Amino acid sequence: GATVFSYIQAGKERLFASSKSSVHGSDPAAIRGGIPICWPVFGPPNTEAYEGVYSKLKQHGFARTSTWTYSAEESGSDGEGEKAVFRQSRAQRAPEVLASTAETRALFDRDFSLKYTVHLLPSALTVSLGVTSPSSSSSTLPFQALLHSYLRLPSSVSPPQVRVTPLNTLTFVDKVTGGKQGKEDREVVEVQGPKGEVDRVYYHAPDVLEIKYEGTPGSMKVTKEHLADVVLWNPGPEKGATIGDMEEGGAGRYVCLEPGQVSSFVELSAGQSWEGKITLEFTD
Repeated sequence: GATVFSYIQAGKERLFASSKSSVHGSDPAAIRGGIPICWPVFGPPNTEAYEGVYSKLKQHGFARTSTWTYSAEESGSDGEGEKAVFRQSRAQRAPEVLASTAETRALFDRDFSLKYTVHLLPSALTVSLGVTSPSSSSSTLPFQALLHSYLRLPSSVSPPQVRVTPLNTLTFVDKVTGGKQGKEDREVVEVQGPKGEVDRVYYHAPDVLEIKYEGTPGSMKVTKEHLADVVLWNPGPEKGATIGDMEEGGAGRYVCLEPGQVSSFVELSAGQSWEGKITLEFTD
Protein backbone atom coordinates (compact mmCIF):
# COMPACT_ATOMS: atom_id res chain seq x y z
CA GLY A 1 0.00 0.00 0.00
CA ALA A 2 3.04 2.36 -0.05
CA THR A 3 1.93 3.38 3.43
CA VAL A 4 4.30 5.58 5.45
CA PHE A 5 3.87 4.05 8.91
CA SER A 6 6.67 5.76 10.81
CA TYR A 7 8.18 9.25 10.81
CA ILE A 8 10.76 10.12 13.46
CA GLN A 9 11.60 13.80 13.72
CA ALA A 10 13.66 15.45 16.48
CA GLY A 11 14.02 12.00 18.02
CA LYS A 12 10.27 11.46 18.37
CA GLU A 13 7.80 9.24 16.53
CA ARG A 14 5.23 11.56 14.92
CA LEU A 15 2.84 9.02 13.38
CA PHE A 16 0.70 6.43 15.11
CA ALA A 17 0.58 2.81 13.95
CA SER A 18 -1.17 0.13 15.97
CA SER A 19 1.16 -2.58 17.25
CA LYS A 20 -1.55 -5.13 16.33
CA SER A 21 -1.53 -4.11 12.68
CA SER A 22 0.89 -5.93 10.39
CA VAL A 23 3.18 -3.87 8.17
CA HIS A 24 4.28 -6.87 6.09
CA GLY A 25 3.38 -7.01 2.43
CA SER A 26 1.90 -10.48 2.81
CA ASP A 27 -0.94 -9.10 4.95
CA PRO A 28 -3.91 -8.15 2.71
CA ALA A 29 -5.36 -5.78 5.31
CA ALA A 30 -4.62 -2.05 5.32
CA ILE A 31 -2.17 -0.84 7.95
CA ARG A 32 -3.99 0.63 10.96
CA GLY A 33 -1.99 3.83 11.16
CA GLY A 34 0.60 5.90 9.37
CA ILE A 35 -0.72 7.57 6.20
CA PRO A 36 -2.82 5.09 4.19
CA ILE A 37 -3.78 6.23 0.66
CA CYS A 38 -7.53 6.26 0.03
CA TRP A 39 -8.11 6.02 -3.74
CA PRO A 40 -10.15 5.97 -5.98
CA VAL A 41 -12.90 6.41 -3.37
CA PHE A 42 -13.15 7.59 0.20
CA GLY A 43 -15.44 5.72 2.56
CA PRO A 44 -18.01 3.22 1.30
CA PRO A 45 -18.17 3.41 -2.52
CA ASN A 46 -21.12 5.01 -4.24
CA THR A 47 -22.29 2.02 -6.25
CA GLU A 48 -24.47 4.13 -8.56
CA ALA A 49 -21.99 6.89 -9.45
CA TYR A 50 -20.42 6.87 -12.92
CA GLU A 51 -22.48 3.92 -14.14
CA GLY A 52 -21.40 1.70 -11.28
CA VAL A 53 -17.64 1.82 -11.90
CA TYR A 54 -17.06 1.72 -8.12
CA SER A 55 -19.59 -0.99 -7.34
CA LYS A 56 -16.95 -3.70 -6.73
CA LEU A 57 -14.69 -1.61 -4.53
CA LYS A 58 -14.39 -1.91 -0.77
CA GLN A 59 -14.25 1.04 1.61
CA HIS A 60 -11.50 3.55 0.77
CA GLY A 61 -10.64 1.78 -2.50
CA PHE A 62 -7.62 -0.39 -3.23
CA ALA A 63 -4.52 1.84 -3.30
CA ARG A 64 -3.79 1.34 0.41
CA THR A 65 -3.62 -2.46 0.02
CA SER A 66 -2.20 -2.83 -3.50
CA THR A 67 1.41 -3.55 -4.42
CA TRP A 68 3.37 -0.48 -5.51
CA THR A 69 6.73 -0.43 -7.29
CA TYR A 70 9.63 1.57 -5.87
CA SER A 71 11.11 3.83 -8.57
CA ALA A 72 14.83 3.97 -7.78
CA GLU A 73 15.64 6.25 -10.73
CA GLU A 74 13.26 8.93 -9.44
CA SER A 75 14.28 8.63 -5.78
CA GLY A 76 17.21 9.91 -3.75
CA SER A 77 18.57 13.22 -2.50
CA ASP A 78 17.29 16.30 -4.30
CA GLY A 79 19.18 19.04 -2.46
CA GLU A 80 16.33 19.70 -0.04
CA GLY A 81 15.93 16.26 1.50
CA GLU A 82 15.47 12.59 0.68
CA LYS A 83 12.75 11.53 -1.74
CA ALA A 84 11.19 8.12 -2.41
CA VAL A 85 8.86 7.56 -5.36
CA PHE A 86 6.39 4.68 -5.82
CA ARG A 87 4.26 3.90 -8.86
CA GLN A 88 1.14 1.91 -9.69
CA SER A 89 -0.80 1.82 -12.94
CA ARG A 90 -3.59 0.27 -14.96
CA ALA A 91 -3.26 0.98 -18.66
CA GLN A 92 -4.13 -1.79 -21.05
CA ARG A 93 -3.21 0.20 -24.14
CA ALA A 94 -0.05 1.90 -22.92
CA PRO A 95 2.83 -0.59 -22.83
CA GLU A 96 5.31 2.03 -21.60
CA VAL A 97 3.70 2.13 -18.13
CA LEU A 98 3.47 -0.54 -15.46
CA ALA A 99 0.79 -3.21 -15.62
CA SER A 100 -1.78 -3.60 -12.87
CA THR A 101 -2.79 -6.85 -11.25
CA ALA A 102 -5.69 -8.94 -12.45
CA GLU A 103 -7.38 -8.19 -9.13
CA THR A 104 -7.22 -4.44 -9.78
CA ARG A 105 -8.66 -4.79 -13.28
CA ALA A 106 -11.55 -6.81 -11.92
CA LEU A 107 -12.35 -4.12 -9.35
CA PHE A 108 -11.92 -0.88 -11.30
CA ASP A 109 -12.29 -0.79 -15.06
CA ARG A 110 -10.43 2.45 -15.77
CA ASP A 111 -6.97 3.22 -17.11
CA PHE A 112 -4.79 5.10 -14.65
CA SER A 113 -1.25 5.75 -13.50
CA LEU A 114 -0.43 6.66 -9.89
CA LYS A 115 2.75 8.21 -8.56
CA TYR A 116 3.30 8.54 -4.80
CA THR A 117 6.17 10.66 -3.56
CA VAL A 118 7.49 10.67 0.02
CA HIS A 119 9.78 13.64 0.71
CA LEU A 120 11.78 13.76 3.94
CA LEU A 121 12.77 17.34 4.69
CA PRO A 122 14.92 18.55 7.61
CA SER A 123 11.87 19.66 9.60
CA ALA A 124 8.84 18.24 7.77
CA LEU A 125 7.34 15.27 5.95
CA THR A 126 5.66 15.80 2.59
CA VAL A 127 3.69 13.15 0.72
CA SER A 128 1.98 13.64 -2.62
CA LEU A 129 -0.29 11.52 -4.79
CA GLY A 130 -0.18 12.08 -8.53
CA VAL A 131 -2.87 10.66 -10.80
CA THR A 132 -2.70 10.51 -14.60
CA SER A 133 -5.24 9.38 -17.14
CA PRO A 134 -3.14 7.89 -19.97
CA SER A 135 -3.41 9.62 -23.33
CA SER A 136 -4.66 6.34 -24.82
CA SER A 137 -7.60 6.12 -22.42
CA SER A 138 -11.08 6.04 -23.95
CA SER A 139 -12.91 6.81 -20.69
CA THR A 140 -12.95 9.68 -18.20
CA LEU A 141 -11.12 8.87 -14.96
CA PRO A 142 -13.25 10.02 -11.97
CA PHE A 143 -11.95 9.61 -8.42
CA GLN A 144 -11.82 10.79 -4.85
CA ALA A 145 -8.54 10.86 -2.91
CA LEU A 146 -7.58 11.20 0.74
CA LEU A 147 -4.35 10.87 2.72
CA HIS A 148 -5.49 9.26 5.97
CA SER A 149 -2.87 10.61 8.38
CA TYR A 150 -2.79 9.17 11.91
CA LEU A 151 -1.04 11.85 13.98
CA ARG A 152 0.55 10.57 17.20
CA LEU A 153 -0.18 12.66 20.28
CA PRO A 154 2.41 13.50 22.95
CA SER A 155 2.39 10.92 25.74
CA SER A 156 0.79 13.37 28.16
CA VAL A 157 -2.07 14.29 25.78
CA SER A 158 -5.38 12.51 25.11
CA PRO A 159 -7.77 13.32 22.24
CA PRO A 160 -10.16 15.50 24.33
CA GLN A 161 -7.21 17.85 24.95
CA VAL A 162 -6.65 18.37 21.22
CA ARG A 163 -7.66 21.72 19.69
CA VAL A 164 -7.97 22.17 15.90
CA THR A 165 -8.11 25.47 14.00
CA PRO A 166 -9.40 27.05 11.81
CA LEU A 167 -12.58 25.12 11.03
CA ASN A 168 -15.14 27.72 12.06
CA THR A 169 -17.89 28.58 9.53
CA LEU A 170 -17.20 25.41 7.50
CA THR A 171 -19.98 23.08 6.39
CA PHE A 172 -19.51 19.55 7.69
CA VAL A 173 -21.08 16.10 7.54
CA ASP A 174 -21.17 14.37 10.93
CA LYS A 175 -20.95 10.60 10.53
CA VAL A 176 -21.45 10.02 14.26
CA THR A 177 -24.97 11.45 13.99
CA GLY A 178 -25.82 9.50 10.85
CA GLY A 179 -24.52 11.92 8.25
CA LYS A 180 -26.29 15.06 9.42
CA GLN A 181 -24.97 18.26 7.88
CA GLY A 182 -24.18 21.37 9.88
CA LYS A 183 -22.00 24.47 10.08
CA GLU A 184 -19.10 24.68 12.51
CA ASP A 185 -19.57 27.61 14.88
CA ARG A 186 -16.60 27.02 17.18
CA GLU A 187 -13.46 29.10 16.80
CA VAL A 188 -11.47 26.21 18.27
CA VAL A 189 -12.69 22.63 17.68
CA GLU A 190 -12.22 20.08 20.45
CA VAL A 191 -11.81 16.42 19.55
CA GLN A 192 -14.69 15.31 21.72
CA GLY A 193 -18.05 13.79 20.87
CA PRO A 194 -20.56 11.20 22.08
CA LYS A 195 -18.55 8.59 24.02
CA GLY A 196 -15.45 10.40 22.80
CA GLU A 197 -16.10 9.68 19.11
CA VAL A 198 -15.57 12.35 16.44
CA ASP A 199 -16.00 11.67 12.71
CA ARG A 200 -16.61 14.77 10.60
CA VAL A 201 -15.92 15.69 6.99
CA TYR A 202 -15.32 19.43 6.68
CA TYR A 203 -15.88 20.78 3.17
CA HIS A 204 -13.59 23.35 1.54
CA ALA A 205 -11.25 23.68 4.50
CA PRO A 206 -8.33 26.14 4.68
CA ASP A 207 -5.06 24.86 3.26
CA VAL A 208 -3.20 25.35 6.55
CA LEU A 209 -4.57 23.70 9.71
CA GLU A 210 -3.07 23.60 13.19
CA ILE A 211 -3.37 21.27 16.15
CA LYS A 212 -2.54 22.40 19.68
CA TYR A 213 -2.99 20.79 23.09
CA GLU A 214 -4.74 22.06 26.19
CA GLY A 215 -2.23 22.39 29.01
CA THR A 216 0.69 20.96 27.04
CA PRO A 217 3.20 22.74 24.78
CA GLY A 218 3.74 21.72 21.19
CA SER A 219 1.73 21.73 17.99
CA MET A 220 1.26 20.12 14.59
CA LYS A 221 0.72 21.96 11.32
CA VAL A 222 -0.95 20.27 8.35
CA THR A 223 -0.63 22.02 4.98
CA LYS A 224 -2.54 20.71 1.97
CA GLU A 225 -2.53 21.39 -1.76
CA HIS A 226 -5.30 20.55 -4.23
CA LEU A 227 -7.24 18.67 -1.56
CA ALA A 228 -10.38 20.66 -0.83
CA ASP A 229 -11.62 18.94 2.31
CA VAL A 230 -10.45 17.55 5.63
CA VAL A 231 -11.68 14.73 7.86
CA LEU A 232 -11.34 14.92 11.66
CA TRP A 233 -11.60 11.47 13.22
CA ASN A 234 -11.05 9.62 16.45
CA PRO A 235 -13.20 6.63 17.40
CA GLY A 236 -13.13 7.31 21.15
CA PRO A 237 -12.19 4.68 23.74
CA GLU A 238 -15.35 2.58 23.55
CA LYS A 239 -15.55 2.20 19.77
CA GLY A 240 -11.76 2.05 19.53
CA ALA A 241 -11.78 -1.06 21.73
CA THR A 242 -13.97 -2.83 19.15
CA ILE A 243 -11.53 -2.28 16.25
CA GLY A 244 -9.88 -5.65 15.73
CA ASP A 245 -6.40 -4.43 14.79
CA MET A 246 -6.27 -1.58 17.31
CA GLU A 247 -3.81 -1.98 20.17
CA GLU A 248 -5.20 -1.71 23.69
CA GLY A 249 -5.81 1.97 24.48
CA GLY A 250 -4.63 2.93 21.00
CA ALA A 251 -7.51 5.30 20.26
CA GLY A 252 -6.19 7.56 22.99
CA ARG A 253 -2.81 7.97 21.30
CA TYR A 254 -3.72 9.67 18.03
CA VAL A 255 -5.98 12.02 16.13
CA CYS A 256 -6.62 11.75 12.41
CA LEU A 257 -6.65 15.02 10.49
CA GLU A 258 -6.98 13.81 6.90
CA PRO A 259 -6.82 16.12 3.89
CA GLY A 260 -8.76 14.80 0.94
CA GLN A 261 -10.81 15.50 -2.16
CA VAL A 262 -14.13 13.98 -1.10
CA SER A 263 -16.87 16.60 -1.48
CA SER A 264 -16.66 16.15 -5.25
CA PHE A 265 -14.93 13.84 -7.71
CA VAL A 266 -11.93 14.85 -9.76
CA GLU A 267 -12.51 13.98 -13.42
CA LEU A 268 -9.55 13.53 -15.74
CA SER A 269 -9.79 13.20 -19.50
CA ALA A 270 -7.20 11.28 -21.51
CA GLY A 271 -3.75 12.79 -21.02
CA GLN A 272 -4.68 14.90 -17.98
CA SER A 273 -2.99 14.75 -14.58
CA TRP A 274 -3.74 15.82 -11.01
CA GLU A 275 -1.65 15.95 -7.82
CA GLY A 276 -2.67 16.30 -4.17
CA LYS A 277 -0.08 16.96 -1.47
CA ILE A 278 0.21 17.31 2.31
CA THR A 279 3.05 18.56 4.50
CA LEU A 280 3.27 17.66 8.19
CA GLU A 281 5.28 19.82 10.59
CA PHE A 282 5.73 19.32 14.35
CA THR A 283 6.96 21.47 17.24
CA ASP A 284 7.52 20.52 20.87
